Amino acid sequence: MHVSFPAAALFVGVLAGSALAAGPKIVSSPMPSTEIHGVTLPDPVAAAKRDASLHQAGYKFADKKAVGCRYPAVIEDGKLIRLVNSYSRKNGLDPRLVYALIEQESRFNACAVSPKGAQGLMQIMPDTQKLLGLTEPFDPERNIAAGTKYLKAMLDQFQTEVQALAAYNAGPGAVAKHGGVPPYDETKDYVLKVVDRYFFLRLRYPAEGIGVIHQKLAASEEPRPAAMEKP
Repeated sequence: MHVSFPAAALFVGVLAGSALAAGPKIVSSPMPSTEIHGVTLPDPVAAAKRDASLHQAGYKFADKKAVGCRYPAVIEDGKLIRLVNSYSRKNGLDPRLVYALIEQESRFNACAVSPKGAQGLMQIMPDTQKLLGLTEPFDPERNIAAGTKYLKAMLDQFQTEVQALAAYNAGPGAVAKHGGVPPYDETKDYVLKVVDRYFFLRLRYPAEGIGVIHQKLAASEEPRPAAMEKP
């Protein structure tokens, strides 16, 4: 783990006001859960179905054919859980952070397209897709494989989850230029929401459970995206 969570909590408090300054703000109802390999995990698909902001402003959930998506918009729950946890482990990430990011980015809609052109579960921009060798952005597995790899690169570069999330949203150049979270309302709001959700998942699903998940996944076959090019 790269960040001191008192520092992250302070960041959230600065953005959201004194209501958050004393600790994480739990804004979501408990997520339904699914069991995989005997370990109970959050069920992000059920949570997405529950979330009233599924069709939030700023994202278009267009006709699949119109956006060129040939994959199911909502993939099977167990598959999504397996992919997120496997690729999080592969890239040394906390899967709860990845869940929080995907929920904010796409509400777990594999065919989501943003007004700026970001695509898929982890909302990867076309230029970043080229950098990562991602040729099928709507394929849930390839998207998660590429997105977690990119998030890990941002975390390695900036060392804290807060700055890594800001870089994921606004680009590493913006974070480097401003020496931290850039003063963009969109980015500050994005980081606040992802960190808030991450706190919720950390409280509901303790860290020791993540280690068990990784150990069990290590003993199972890892997903391998077909023809995933290396950058």
